Amino acid sequence: MILNTLVIMAATLLSLSCEKEPEKTNQPKERADIVLTKVQQQISYNANAFTFEFLKAACNKEQAGKNIFVSPFSIQMALSMAAAGAVGDTQGEMYSAIGFNDFSSAEVGGFYRYLIPALQDVDNTTTFEIANSFWSKPIIVVKDDYTNDIKENFFAEVRDLPDNGQQAVAEINGWCKERTHGMIDRIVDQIDDDIMVSLLNAIYFKGSWSEPFDKSLSKDDKFTNWDGSTVKKTFMNRTFNNARVYSDEYVEAMSIPYGNEAFAMTIVVPRSGTTVEKVLEGLDRDRWLNFLYDGYLYDAVFSMPRFEQEYAADKLCIEILQDMGMQLAFSGSADFSAMSDTPMCIDEVRHKAKIKVDEEGTEAAAVTYIGMRLTAIAPASEVFYFKADRPFLYFISEKSTGAILFAGIKQSL
Repeated sequence: MILNTLVIMAATLLSLSCEKEPEKTNQPKERADIVLTKVQQQISYNANAFTFEFLKAACNKEQAGKNIFVSPFSIQMALSMAAAGAVGDTQGEMYSAIGFNDFSSAEVGGFYRYLIPALQDVDNTTTFEIANSFWSKPIIVVKDDYTNDIKENFFAEVRDLPDNGQQAVAEINGWCKERTHGMIDRIVDQIDDDIMVSLLNAIYFKGSWSEPFDKSLSKDDKFTNWDGSTVKKTFMNRTFNNARVYSDEYVEAMSIPYGNEAFAMTIVVPRSGTTVEKVLEGLDRDRWLNFLYDGYLYDAVFSMPRFEQEYAADKLCIEILQDMGMQLAFSGSADFSAMSDTPMCIDEVRHKAKIKVDEEGTEAAAVTYIGMRLTAIAPASEVFYFKADRPFLYFISEKSTGAILFAGIKQSL
């Protein structure tokens, strides 16, 4: 009798235990739009404008045929966090350069406070992580209002910046490596003694295609580089039913979704006789919406190469931002008094990004580092053949907001 009772009790406990821990599933939850207010929609719209302007500038400043992969989204967020500590013309120039000049600091902060968790929760099968951090040396007094602001709006970690330069480098690089899951393990090589503040943004993306490519269909094919030379690379191939393809006299564009289709990669291939540089000249916020929502449904035969890419922009970032009108923040006249009464200016803006694309999906990461130093004072049945076998542009974005998270140019393999 006692034995039977124990058996019944054990079975009951096991049943309760199973109820408390339901079986996990990798099935994507139904996609739900991220709903933005009118102000947030305009901020997001302007954020994409900065993406295109930054990509154009990087392409113009780099050597011909250079592969580029960046996250203006990351750069913009790091600069917004720094701008929250600026006042007057310094903040005005910073916001103007990144496209936020029509908005208050509270509106920009509220935008990120809402968007960061929304983007991280929009697809349960895709990993998208955003991390921000603020580091300062104990010698300066950082205002509580500023640290409370970046904690609340940017979910930023607030840390001490070690006085020892080697230790500071090790800790900051360690933070980058951890937040990007090892994809980017170094953003700085040294931190000078007069660097008082460091701000960092890291983003990490890992998504599986909604319908993975069949590896048995991957074949070697020719890719034509920017200079006309050809190389043999492995191309991923598959057929999409009722795929939306945008096509005009200059480009062909198609989006491949991840997970529950909240995120997607959009590939933009210039037509023969047109270069990526020419496409970039005409690329703006409205043109981007054409790529996403215009075009026709086709049964599309799609082909593109596997690829990996890493890109670093250090001095280039400052050059581009200065050309965009951000001057005071880098000068002795910078005013970051909302952050600290210690006179400082931005000394470094470093950016590094990395991506891997294969039959299963995409893994990408980016880190932006800001160092601040002391200052002295068609019909559905029709078949469309889409093939990225020449230089192309590509973007990773979130569908409902249109927010572009990564942007790249593939000129050669």
